[in-house]
Amino acid sequence: MERHAVRALEELPPLHEASVATIGVFDGMHLGHQSILERLAATAAELRANDRVLPSVCITFSVHPKAVLLGEAPRQIMSIDHRLELLEAAGVDTTVVIEFSKQFARVEPEEFVEQLLVRRLGTRALIIGHDTAIGRHRRGDAEFLTRAGRRYGFRVVTVGGVSVDGAVVSSTAVRRAIGSGALDRAERMLGRPVSLLGTVVKGDGRGSTIGFPTANLEVHSAAFPPLGVYAVTARCAEGDLPAVMNYGLRPTFKQDERHAVFEIHVLGRDDLQLYGERMEVFLHEFVRRERRFADADELRAQIATDCEHARRVEHIVPPRRRQG
Repeated sequence: MERHAVRALEELPPLHEASVATIGVFDGMHLGHQSILERLAATAAELRANDRVLPSVCITFSVHPKAVLLGEAPRQIMSIDHRLELLEAAGVDTTVVIEFSKQFARVEPEEFVEQLLVRRLGTRALIIGHDTAIGRHRRGDAEFLTRAGRRYGFRVVTVGGVSVDGAVVSSTAVRRAIGSGALDRAERMLGRPVSLLGTVVKGDGRGSTIGFPTANLEVHSAAFPPLGVYAVTARCAEGDLPAVMNYGLRPTFKQDERHAVFEIHVLGRDDLQLYGERMEVFLHEFVRRERRFADADELRAQIATDCEHARRVEHIVPPRRRQG
């Protein structure tokens, strides 16, 4: 997938003479987002040029626009790198990542359409969600875009929301489900298990001293589940490995009570060298709440029980992402 990062529209060179585009934050890449991307691919195949499928383009943002406009933003479900990976797996050909700023927030929707959609992307069709709006003060809603499409010769396709459990799926709903520990509900909205993407960093090595070596994960997102122990699958260079994750404050060892950490113990493996590696952890089941133990021996016995519990959990992970 071709990727372009810009702070202003004039930084982007003309990319396509003809394309099909969509725009959004796409945080979480939930079923609603997937529906938009499916329509994007179908429309690109339909509007062929010179007997070739048109390239598909996703315009997204490195940070949530609310972080700039309101001074605070929802906790991100996925980092920008994670989102880009899933966009590539969905078959998107080109991504334009805009570094949203106060200056960019002043771009009028007319300029956005003419400079980006028309001149640089050659948009023949624009696929939008039911609540999409672009440009200053969000003036560029579906009605505006439809009028602009008639002027510049591109089609606007609005994709309705996807409902799960009687409610329209949204990134907000996914965040709430993750934060409350409703993993099953979050999974139904995402169409895959909740996952955390991060980098393995150095820990204090205490897990090895009690027989359960762990990988400390520096997670690249901010929408976290409740503190506790989880049955998970760890995806790393070694493959998809069953594991147990503790997300907590490690009260038995009187750690910093303000700084929770992610510790992953891969079941049946003490030979892994994971420091510096990228790891994605898929959450399958909440095992128990974190609590303080009398000593290391009591903690060791409980971890052994947690591992046995995790071994009985049916670990189902999504297929490997397409390499491209």
